[in-house]
Amino acid sequence: MGFDEIGSAVSKRDLKIYWLVDVSYSMSGEKIATVNRAIKACIQPLRDAAEDNPEAKMFVRAMKFSVGAQWHTGETPIEDFVWYDLETSGYTDTGAALKLMADELSMEKMGNRALPPVIILMSDGEATDDYEGGLRELLKHRWSQKAVRISIAIGNDANITELTKFCSNPQEAPPLVADRASELVAYIKWASVEVSKSVSNSVIGTDTGSNVQLPPLPEAQVMIGSDDDEDDIF
Repeated sequence: MGFDEIGSAVSKRDLKIYWLVDVSYSMSGEKIATVNRAIKACIQPLRDAAEDNPEAKMFVRAMKFSVGAQWHTGETPIEDFVWYDLETSGYTDTGAALKLMADELSMEKMGNRALPPVIILMSDGEATDDYEGGLRELLKHRWSQKAVRISIAIGNDANITELTKFCSNPQEAPPLVADRASELVAYIKWASVEVSKSVSNSVIGTDTGSNVQLPPLPEAQVMIGSDDDEDDIF
């Protein structure tokens, strides 16, 4: 544990990870099953990462969006987190999801000392509501500008233009396009676990989303040769 003056311990800095998951009808079947499987697979590695960095306190939270958006889980310390499988219904109100996410990025909720939050948006389609309005609401917050915002396109029907606008650094980290179940699992693990490790090790004073050094993406052969018995094509 670090010290800011003799005898005075520095409190842990919060690291918050958010999963924003499209649960529209088009996500039914193997797509949503893969998301559920991937997030479950992230829990223990995230716990291990949190234990390895005693100066950061890790929290996770998940949102689902279809007709409107709502929180699927509360904000939970990773050591206490339990995942409940998502189910699908309705449309793709991504704009509503971004507005709901914006509410979490106020200074009142985030404070001044948190590490850049990691926000992962996953979708297989395009917004059926006011995406641009939701994005404007999200980006007006200081903590959104500091966040590492990553998007994952599930299949080839996802709106890459929308997902690119969401990314915090689209030149170096454009939307990740997952055509197979194994790719989706690998990308969710990378965005959740490896990116969070990079953020937790970021240097105070330069820790904005655009300055965090992202880890290398998983290689294609690793994704295709995953542990999944079936590697469905989306």
